[in-house]
Amino acid sequence: MDITKTDASECTKDRTDRYSLAEQELFSLMAVTGRFKREMAHRLNGQLTPAYLPVLGLILRNGRITQSEICEKLLTDKATLSRMTAKLEKLDLVVREVNAEDRRAFDLLPTEHAKQRWHSGFEEWRGELRARMTNWDDHDLDTLVELLGRLNLEIQAI
Repeated sequence: MDITKTDASECTKDRTDRYSLAEQELFSLMAVTGRFKREMAHRLNGQLTPAYLPVLGLILRNGRITQSEICEKLLTDKATLSRMTAKLEKLDLVVREVNAEDRRAFDLLPTEHAKQRWHSGFEEWRGELRARMTNWDDHDLDTLVELLGRLNLEIQAI
């Protein structure tokens, strides 16, 4: 099949329009996510900002993690993380224990208080989200999961 110059430019324009629409939706999702992070941080403790959520989330997800591992995963510096950890400790969300393998390092562990606050905050949000998605069919949910997974992989590779 012979593609004329006009056909090729239409394809390019069509693709560019699709990229633009995808970018707009992604930026909208990021804005909504930003609002959610502010609300979640406030639910955990009124003194927290959204920047604390990835740190506390990693600690909760891992159960025990070193500060170095968090710095590596979140690409943050040790001084910033140290200040954040001190505040999380002060708010009874995290405890510090000496690492069994390297006595110079500390493991960070979530407190029961953190687990309860995190769980209740997410359960409320999760319930609201699921209520809005009850009319989605299984294929749409599967497609969303697949596409978000692909997008996350692509973004991580940037």
